[in-house]
Amino acid sequence: MRFLKKLFKKTVPKVVTGIIVLLFLLSGFVFWGWYVKQVNKCRGIYYVHQGDKAYKAHKLEKAIRLYKKGLELYPEHSQARCNLGNIYVKYEDYFSAAEQYETALKYDPKFMVCRINLGIISAEKLADFDKAIREYQIAYDTKRVTFHVPLIFDSVKSTRENRTIALYNMGVAYRGKSILTGEKTHAANDYLEKAAQCYKKALKRKKDSYNILYNYALTNHLLGNYKEAGLSYCKAIETEPLAFDAHYNLALLLRKLKRPKEAQEELEKALLIVNTEQNPHIARYIFDVYAESVEKSTAQREYQKTQRAIAPESQVKEGMRTPHIVSDEIENEDDPLGITHITYVNGKVVTDSEEADKYMKKTFSKCTSKKLFEDFEEEDLLYNGRYDKSF
Repeated sequence: MRFLKKLFKKTVPKVVTGIIVLLFLLSGFVFWGWYVKQVNKCRGIYYVHQGDKAYKAHKLEKAIRLYKKGLELYPEHSQARCNLGNIYVKYEDYFSAAEQYETALKYDPKFMVCRINLGIISAEKLADFDKAIREYQIAYDTKRVTFHVPLIFDSVKSTRENRTIALYNMGVAYRGKSILTGEKTHAANDYLEKAAQCYKKALKRKKDSYNILYNYALTNHLLGNYKEAGLSYCKAIETEPLAFDAHYNLALLLRKLKRPKEAQEELEKALLIVNTEQNPHIARYIFDVYAESVEKSTAQREYQKTQRAIAPESQVKEGMRTPHIVSDEIENEDDPLGITHITYVNGKVVTDSEEADKYMKKTFSKCTSKKLFEDFEEEDLLYNGRYDKSF
């Protein structure tokens, strides 16, 4: 009996240990590929981490080398592929960037940021608007599991913002496609209508976005929806008073509607805002349009003076205000803040005090023609022959 106990005590642990070792060796033989994959995955993550550090430090060539090494070991790392695609975009290698984005999306189809990036370079760099629209639509339709941890993480907000970005860029792609089809065609109008719908949906999600408001206004302008265009330009100006393009395009719309006085006011604002050093060609173009407007106003005033000499005063329409060219220094006599000079230096507005900047921004944010568009009846103007709805 004692012998059996002694044998059992010595033999059983050895047998159990042998079985465990045998099972381990067997599992290693059967799952050898899985073990190697996990080891490579860990090594790949290490290289990707080093690539992330180089990417954040703007050491792009080093980041490319590390990302490639990491992706050789762990090809499913979609974030690394997206970052690699972003670096290729910086080097203007758009085909390689698109390849990386597409591969990343094979591993992670719900990677919204990567899909939007693919859409952007497809539309803006590769002129493949159809592909861009498909990618934006998929990004918008993608349903993700979202959660919110106060002060730590909020995927609900980021997902909502990404869907808004997808809608906005889809509108840009549709407008780009309308340009390719040519002006004054039914196809171009159809694409512009789709662009307007995308912008309108995006505005429901982000009402104070200057880019969305401005592009929505521009699209309606091209479509001949002048009331909606004018109101949207005004909203864009109220959002970003010192963005010259909304002032300039609103001026063009006002000229179209035979409102030269209001158009000149917006052109003057655009001239004050545009940076002549960074955008000399744009500044010159706006100035030429403004000069043409001034010339027409001068001719109109001379004509009215002649009319006054031969017609009763009651039959003469009110003349336009005397236009003035934007000079280096502009007197402001009615300034409630006591600021007497606004100087235009190197393409930028410079004032005598910090309060002047606030005053100018506040003044420019007042869209003086907003009431005009609120009371605007397109049908009446059409029948009165004031303008036509052509581009």
